[in-house]
Amino acid sequence: MRTIDKVFDLEFKYGKITITFLDLLALMVMTTVGLMFRFSLYDLESGDYVKAFADWMKECHEAGGFAYLGIKPGVSDASTFDYNCMFQYLIVILHYIGGGVSDMYLVKTLSVIFDFVCAVNLARIAFIVTDGNIRKAFMAYFGVLCLPTVVLNSAGWAQNDSIYTAFILLSLIHVMKGNDFRAFLYMSISYGFKQQAIFFMPFLVIMWLKNKLKIRYILVMPVFHVVSLIPSAIAGRSWGDLLGIYGNQVAMFTRLSMNYPSIYTIITSDLDKSIRLLIIKAGVMATILIFGMIAYYIYRKDFEITYKFMITLIIFTAEICCFCLPVMHERYGYMPELLAVVYALTSYKRLPVCAFLQVISMITYTRYLFGSTVTILWPLTVAMLVIILTVGYDLYRQMNSSGKEKQNS
Repeated sequence: MRTIDKVFDLEFKYGKITITFLDLLALMVMTTVGLMFRFSLYDLESGDYVKAFADWMKECHEAGGFAYLGIKPGVSDASTFDYNCMFQYLIVILHYIGGGVSDMYLVKTLSVIFDFVCAVNLARIAFIVTDGNIRKAFMAYFGVLCLPTVVLNSAGWAQNDSIYTAFILLSLIHVMKGNDFRAFLYMSISYGFKQQAIFFMPFLVIMWLKNKLKIRYILVMPVFHVVSLIPSAIAGRSWGDLLGIYGNQVAMFTRLSMNYPSIYTIITSDLDKSIRLLIIKAGVMATILIFGMIAYYIYRKDFEITYKFMITLIIFTAEICCFCLPVMHERYGYMPELLAVVYALTSYKRLPVCAFLQVISMITYTRYLFGSTVTILWPLTVAMLVIILTVGYDLYRQMNSSGKEKQNS
């Protein structure tokens, strides 16, 4: 054996985990390259940054920091902020630690930090799902660092989907560990940042139906939501205004598809607003019916709940949310796209699902960021439907194969 091979094979133990020098070297190199990858996009100004985040940072500076929390958005130009308060708190923190650094760099760095939180959390999930395979855990970490949509979302777009997703991944970790209180606590924090965290709720409901989760801890969510609003209430905003934030967000858009390849791309965008509103209501009801059927089938099916099943179920249900619900942005598939990395690590046959989800999202991302040559979305809708059906079939097979194993044992 060569000397370099002996060096690479040197082992280090951390509790029950054994890693080699090569693992540590790869970790340092890939982390550095992942940072450089993101830094290379820091000067890109997206429309969302120019029209939203830049204004919010400027408004916060003009208000003097904490006072910005007390200004009711929309009443004057002093505040145009339309997110929930949790992200506004981060804006205020960035105001105080800015130190002359570009506002755009600060906003992007905040999201990039959570890119790495997501990477660590996904590595932990992969470690659990693969029965302690440290190599696959490292691959999950590396995967997050190089996924194009993850890098574009934070470092290019200046968006913050990594923040709420980081807490969803923590919630999943504690579902797997059987710590129900922490699972709902992290879900509450995620929802506090973005309403899209509800895409994780079908999974939690089904886990409750299968007696893998105690539903009483769901009370943590409304309690945390109210508590998280207290700083803004102290600063001066009314409770009615604060509690209505998400309701106002829902009513903000009426386009059937916000660049996501959902079923609504087959409908013309020239419909009258009143017709669109009717379709939006019908689409929400239809989605609830679909989840009702899925929950009923899974509840009545006798099979063993495995970690692989959990990952498959989350991807399936979250993608159904994005595909069947109206007014979906292209970024809303962020969470299942991350978990698709772990899904791919369970079998090479599942790798195409992860790859095609990235390709589809990359096309929709670049339509917005760079103005790609793709002008119609319905072919992507067909491709997304194929992916959902593929994952759904895999879910069905897992339930049936597990049931047969239980009968034969």
